[in-house]
Amino acid sequence: MEITDELIAMLNDKYNVYYSENLQAWMRNKGKWSKIAYDLGVITKLITGENVMIKGMSYVKYTEDKIDGNVCICGCPLCESLFPMYHTKTNICFMVGSECIKKAGHEDFVKNLKCGKNNGFCRECKFPLIRQGDRKNSVKEFPDICMSCNKPVEIYLKISFNDKDKYKKYGTKWNSDKKLWYWKGFKDKLPKELLLLKRV
Repeated sequence: MEITDELIAMLNDKYNVYYSENLQAWMRNKGKWSKIAYDLGVITKLITGENVMIKGMSYVKYTEDKIDGNVCICGCPLCESLFPMYHTKTNICFMVGSECIKKAGHEDFVKNLKCGKNNGFCRECKFPLIRQGDRKNSVKEFPDICMSCNKPVEIYLKISFNDKDKYKKYGTKWNSDKKLWYWKGFKDKLPKELLLLKRV
């Protein structure tokens, strides 16, 4: 969707919405609490062509910093902090209060933020590490990676026929289809004796 000068002027005049070059995000500088007027979906549709309040239309980056601010794009002036929320298809960013992010389909946003603060973030996908409960995604054995990113893998190795018995004690196996030796397990647990044998 093309963002014209006319659209920018209308967003500013009607909704007090403007684009912050500093934050590379759309923001709102005035708002008034109203149970009836809830403008987030309307504004995001004007800018992106889609209502980001529909689940799957937006994403958040948990490692990005919040900013102090009290006016969400929706118009609510009661927020303590605003967070970047992105339109999935265009990566256009909006500064939004946490309650609106939850309404946009990220129901566990606040809980996940707390987990990230306490436990850190997965080094691969940057999602907060959750140690307990039915949403648990990490274990102490692997303190900096979630289990979605740390699935067992096959690592293929450069092992000569003469050395095959030497490395069997580390759990290496022969793949008869690929005609290669490999080790299977969590990549963080690859024995150091096999590190230099990894195929690129």
